[in-house]
Amino acid sequence: MREYKIVVLGEMGAGKSTLVQALAQGRAVSTEVRNTDPSAAKPFTTVALDYGDIDLPGGDRLRLYGTPGQIRFDFLWPILLEGASGAIVLVNADAGPPDQQIRPYLDAVDRHPTPLPVVMGITRMDDASPTRRAACEQWLERDEGQLPIVMVDPRDPMQVLTVMDVLMSQIECQALVACHE
Repeated sequence: MREYKIVVLGEMGAGKSTLVQALAQGRAVSTEVRNTDPSAAKPFTTVALDYGDIDLPGGDRLRLYGTPGQIRFDFLWPILLEGASGAIVLVNADAGPPDQQIRPYLDAVDRHPTPLPVVMGITRMDDASPTRRAACEQWLERDEGQLPIVMVDPRDPMQVLTVMDVLMSQIECQALVACHE
């Protein structure tokens, strides 16, 4: 039996809790509370973590951890990344320049003691204003291809499974390389 710990990072409102709930089929534990941040137009926000535990075929297990997105909770990110198999970083296409959004989360992943496979998910592309959508598309064109990037609606379980397939492929490739070193 193999166990995979996946950590989902990103700014508040990027869709982390929704992604975890979609994969866990609505059975994830949530620590959402009423949002008191007037700069964010969302009624609830995660303050500790979201957690989903999923049995995979063959007896394997997937443990999902959704992090709080606010920078004031950045002390939790390394704790949740401890022992992780991989990470998903979500970027809200309607929330500003993607490179600025992802930097704190990728820095947390980079500080991990061992290299972690990472997939970036771009969310809310359909909701983005034309200006924000254009900025996101320009950023994607400039990206050096260092991370796999997938457009994803975290409410859609099939799209979320695509993100997980990409991440699991990276995790398996990393394990194969490690076996041959």
